[in-house]
Amino acid sequence: MIVAHVSGVIFFCSCKDRYTPSVTRSNLNYLVVDGILNNSTDSTFIRLSRTRRLDSSLINSGEKNAEMSIEDNAGNTLYYFKQLNDNGTYAVPGLNLTAGNMYRLRIKTANGKEYLSDEIPVQQSPRIDSITWKKTDKGVTIYANTHDPLNNTKYYRWDYTETWQYHSAYVAQYMYVDYGLLIQRFPGYYECWKSQVSKPFFLASSEKLSQDIIFENPIRFIPINSIELTIKYSILVKQYTLTKEAYEYLVNLRKNTEQTGSIFDPQPSELTGNIHAVNSSEPVLGFVTACTIDSQRIYISHQDVKPWVYVYPCKTLKFPKAPPKLVYYYFNPDAEYAPINLVPGPNLQDSMLGSTKGCVDCRKLGGSTTKPSFWQ
Repeated sequence: MIVAHVSGVIFFCSCKDRYTPSVTRSNLNYLVVDGILNNSTDSTFIRLSRTRRLDSSLINSGEKNAEMSIEDNAGNTLYYFKQLNDNGTYAVPGLNLTAGNMYRLRIKTANGKEYLSDEIPVQQSPRIDSITWKKTDKGVTIYANTHDPLNNTKYYRWDYTETWQYHSAYVAQYMYVDYGLLIQRFPGYYECWKSQVSKPFFLASSEKLSQDIIFENPIRFIPINSIELTIKYSILVKQYTLTKEAYEYLVNLRKNTEQTGSIFDPQPSELTGNIHAVNSSEPVLGFVTACTIDSQRIYISHQDVKPWVYVYPCKTLKFPKAPPKLVYYYFNPDAEYAPINLVPGPNLQDSMLGSTKGCVDCRKLGGSTTKPSFWQ
């Protein structure tokens, strides 16, 4: 042990022991409600799920076979949700809610329990002024810019869906079709588009500003030379208006889920949302709001960010073109490798150039060869 005395303060330093925190064994199984009532012609999606322990092996926590509806402050049911999938996602077509009125979300789960939200005001979201981006030596950062000339909004949330065009490392001229059989193909699976939605949510507030303006709030960072900008990239950003209570709930949620881990980070706090169990003290997680939603899409091309060089983690190998048993071994549908092209050899003994499937078939990187309908 080392003892150091500095300016009247004594520090004791010793070796670190591993600390394994105990994990609660009780099955809390609380209902989680995630979504925003989209007051427009677009559909509204609400996901119902259940909390689970950190050591749980459960993959799908979606709440199935629930009944969910929207009612006015007099208790009249206006809209019914329909279950879309087994992942707990429910949807209702376009909503026509009256600004200034109050509404509630009612949920009845398959086990007969009921949950009801507090009164939800309908808010009008301002337009997005612009979605901009800047490149540095570390990468590209995308920003949202907006303002409310009436100074009424003050609390904002964004999410996005991003899509990028990319290709595989090699253009495959051959494909495996049957036991030991390779045939020529074109164009193969060289070019793909991949889409994904943002996982975190992005918040900003102008509460402490003299004007209701949000300037260059970062919502996406793309590290330098990433695959997203090898050809063309697009991002569709959606903007929501929040109440002060919803904003504070999401700030606390972000602290609990993203910024805890050491004694210097914010410590977990209790989350109190606006959904409650009827005739029960059972906790419910979630804060549902209602507003119009504005969106804006931008494109960024490889030409815009040059120099930008994505290095494919790929290499080619030579494989025997015969006999069929070896061809099957290396290139069958469950094998690691895929053929690329013939390599002429002496005495007509050709070889086949190949690589791992992710380097030959762009779909193996999560994309599709179908160009999105919105693509420009």
